[in-house]
Amino acid sequence: MSNKYFVTGATGCIGGWVVKNLVESGKEVSVLSRSGGLEKLRLIMDEKDIAKVAILKADLIDYDAMKSWIERRKVTKIIHLAAMQLPFCKADPRLGARVNVEGTVNIFEAAKACGITSLVYSSSTAVYGKTEDYGEEILRHDTEFLPHSHYGVYKIANEWSAKVYYESDGISSIGIRPYVVYGPLRDQGMTSTPTTAMKAVLKGEKYHISYGGRFDFQYVDDTAKAFIQAADVDFSGAETFNLGGGSVTMDEVVSAIDKALPGAADLLSYTDSQLPFPPAAENIQLEKLIGPICSTDLETGVRQSMEIFKSAVETA
Repeated sequence: MSNKYFVTGATGCIGGWVVKNLVESGKEVSVLSRSGGLEKLRLIMDEKDIAKVAILKADLIDYDAMKSWIERRKVTKIIHLAAMQLPFCKADPRLGARVNVEGTVNIFEAAKACGITSLVYSSSTAVYGKTEDYGEEILRHDTEFLPHSHYGVYKIANEWSAKVYYESDGISSIGIRPYVVYGPLRDQGMTSTPTTAMKAVLKGEKYHISYGGRFDFQYVDDTAKAFIQAADVDFSGAETFNLGGGSVTMDEVVSAIDKALPGAADLLSYTDSQLPFPPAAENIQLEKLIGPICSTDLETGVRQSMEIFKSAVETA
């Protein structure tokens, strides 16, 4: 029997590319969409493929709707990516806790009620502290948590909840902590400005990127594939891993944008300040579990992103 996938956060950056990859590989996919539509995915998918996706119009907080849907659709695999991003959690911590913590509990409870024994979910490097909390060390998957945001605290709560669900109910899970994800559909969150810069220069507009320094820069298609690999692996336990690799500087990002569109560097500037996280993370333990992780080089990822954005501008 073939697997049937249920994806939350399907209109977000990683979620949209998870849906694209699953559909293109012939998988049966259904998604949770608060709006009930997948219009955003037109940037990366054609209408024929989007039409193959079944949509549950509901909120992550609506446990009964998700449970009924998962049961009715005979879902076998859950990839949980829906969340309020860091700036929105900061602006409204109460709502952030409901969506990010209660919403994740709802996913686990729905899985338990429907007899699903494993799932994959997104955590974040926001569980860690600032660079000065660690020095220059590369973040390991078991490096000490020292969060400085509600968002990071909520993600820690989810990681520990996952462990309890395994110990108490036998539900296995793999959590993945992406770092800076870039590419088409990336339009929210503290680290989204390099992607916004790519869209701006294609319109001939000046743009100021909100940070600099060194960081792991991960092409969204690679990130999505890692989540799918994790969903498909045979695993017993409850672990969370970093998605590292591809550490670059903002100078290198601007240079890659300029190579994709000569002259773009003249339109770009950035604040030369390090993100409030150590500059790199390792994914050795994740690769040991799920196998080799795709790693598109910076110039290729930026070029492909800008080709997609350019096509969208030309057809708008």
